[in-house]
Amino acid sequence: MNRRDFLKAAGAFALAPSFLRAQTLGMPDALPAALGGPGAGKRPNIILALCDDLGWGDLGAFWQNSRKADNKILTPQLDRAIAEGCRLTNHCTVAPVCVPARASLMTGKNQGHCNVRDNTFDHAIDPHMTLATVLKAGGYATWHIGKWGIGGGYQSGTQRTAMACQAGFDYSYGYPAHLHGHSYYHCFVEGKTDIDAATKQSPVVESYSDAAYAAAGRPAGFERDQAPGAKTPQWRRPAPNEEVRFVYDTDLFTAKAKSLIRAHQEGPAKDAPFFLHLCYTTVHGSGNRQVADPAIACTLPFQVPGGPYPALSDDPATGGGAVLGDPAIKGTADTANTWIHPDFRGYKTPSQRRYATTVRRLDDAIGDLLRFLRLRGLERDTLFVFTSDNGPAGEYLAPGGIKWVATMESAGPFKGMKRWSYEGGLREPTFVRWPGTVPAGKTSDLPCSLPCWMPTFAEAAGLPPPAHADGVSLLPELTGHGRQLPCRLYTEYADGGSGQGFGFEQSVRQGNLVLLRNSGRNNGAPELYDVVADPAQTRDLAKERPDDVARLLPLLLTCRIPTDKVKDACGAPFVSADRNKGRAAVDAQPLPALPKEIPTPPTAAWLYQGRWPWVPDFRALMPVHQVPAERIATVLAKLPKQGVGALVHGVLELPEAREVTFEAKGEGGCQLWLHEAHILEYEAGDCAQGRRITLSLAPGRHPWRACLTAPLVTLTADGKPLIG
Repeated sequence: MNRRDFLKAAGAFALAPSFLRAQTLGMPDALPAALGGPGAGKRPNIILALCDDLGWGDLGAFWQNSRKADNKILTPQLDRAIAEGCRLTNHCTVAPVCVPARASLMTGKNQGHCNVRDNTFDHAIDPHMTLATVLKAGGYATWHIGKWGIGGGYQSGTQRTAMACQAGFDYSYGYPAHLHGHSYYHCFVEGKTDIDAATKQSPVVESYSDAAYAAAGRPAGFERDQAPGAKTPQWRRPAPNEEVRFVYDTDLFTAKAKSLIRAHQEGPAKDAPFFLHLCYTTVHGSGNRQVADPAIACTLPFQVPGGPYPALSDDPATGGGAVLGDPAIKGTADTANTWIHPDFRGYKTPSQRRYATTVRRLDDAIGDLLRFLRLRGLERDTLFVFTSDNGPAGEYLAPGGIKWVATMESAGPFKGMKRWSYEGGLREPTFVRWPGTVPAGKTSDLPCSLPCWMPTFAEAAGLPPPAHADGVSLLPELTGHGRQLPCRLYTEYADGGSGQGFGFEQSVRQGNLVLLRNSGRNNGAPELYDVVADPAQTRDLAKERPDDVARLLPLLLTCRIPTDKVKDACGAPFVSADRNKGRAAVDAQPLPALPKEIPTPPTAAWLYQGRWPWVPDFRALMPVHQVPAERIATVLAKLPKQGVGALVHGVLELPEAREVTFEAKGEGGCQLWLHEAHILEYEAGDCAQGRRITLSLAPGRHPWRACLTAPLVTLTADGKPLIG
């Protein structure tokens, strides 16, 4: 269909709404090369380095350099990297603990929509759309290194249905189980190690996807693994002891990353970009004897390396530093877990010395990896993102808990820590480095969160940002080009051991204000903070500013869907740590209507032309037409069966409270929101029989938004057309 025929079918105004960022990703003549369109710009390699329990205040350039203390943590390599890129000072996680944060990062969904929440160790994420599957659509080689813990099996007692190599990754190397990340020293001991168990000495496991295993020539020693319910198999084996035993895993994972990059550059697919998800266990508490190498003589908790970080070199083959199989990173049973960095040997306690050494080892590793990219000529072609899963912890340290965080000022100026939904548990040390594209020395205070990386990476790869994701692309903010869409920051978490009795924790941010509520504290009364003027959250403004509380409180209900509706919305089963009473009470509340003082949003529709691998977030693309409100139903009914899409806004008005059943049916792709709750979703061809969800709604006005791709589905509310 040519453009003239399209415009004739639309019969509408060629007017783009002012809030849309001018881009052409939705137009046929701008399809990325990966999708068969004429040449897009060069796609960058992407490295996402995710740390574990690293606090906002643990890095020098974020906080430690400003401290006047005798136990400062020095991070010179990270400080240099931060200065060479953009520091994101308001980047947050979506839940203040590991599993939900990683599940949301990988799936692009916040904790109001993700199917895995709370301390659900090893439960399986929905693998149908992940960071890896998105980038695979762009022709990327995809690798996971380090901790996984969101694939099923192990502590969850469920089937392994979403291991890394079943969720879009070609190759994985690391710890498939959550608990395996509680040690930095691993090996395979025949008769003692069970690679399917969470609570035995754990090996490093190497895995391939089915397709990647075949492409690699079916190397020997791997077993086929496909648990009941898994849509695809993986191939796995324990990594050889001569490679991993007595190697501190920060060094091991860095060495493996360098090895993969070099092999890719020298291999047959060298022209394809790569995506590396590098999941360090640093600085999670360590020393769990259930999973650690039993031969290590030193059993002190919070494990440290066995020697200094190897010297770097100018050799482009390895760059020195961490190299697989090199004796320089391989200790012995006697030296493992004994070495303290010279800068910290005078610190007062073993915990201070060990913690500072562990952070510094991460610093050395990142410096090694970035230098290796430069030696290999990849520096300007690589988008490098560094962040953490949640706030700092005091596990395996003395004094433990919040006293430890205060001792090292690991949360910087913020209140709280891991498992607290205050800024100290949510704000993460994050920076982006992409020389020549992201300006050096930049600082951004844009509020953003982990789900933003899916659309950001998609756009960097020349792909449309998926409407599936709750985040927005950060490329306009990072590069200074294009219009930046705002990001909603919403968090929830059922307290899994904070010691504070928080109960069900929720928070939402708008501008400088954060509204939070803990069901187990103060009868669930909301708290309001200006986190710019008061980053330590010392002054609760709830009583002083009741209008702001009333304005923000409904968002704690309308940024999420009830947990028993998750499967209806997306098809994936919901799992959580327990049947939390606070969450159950929130689930039972009807979605509130728009407040009376807010004007009714206009009914509107915009049309797009193109081919997309998924339903795009059309807000980020440039429309070819705006449709007059009175003609929306007529125009949409006449649209062609392929090559088009629509963004439609409307309002459902209810005279009284009642349950409403929303249904989408047809072959096209559909993503539907009510307020900010993502209530129905599927991709074209996935759900021809339709999907329906029933929600309890308060009386009043309920705005909705739909992103649709041809052939357009039929959308109804209680059987009546939603568009019409």
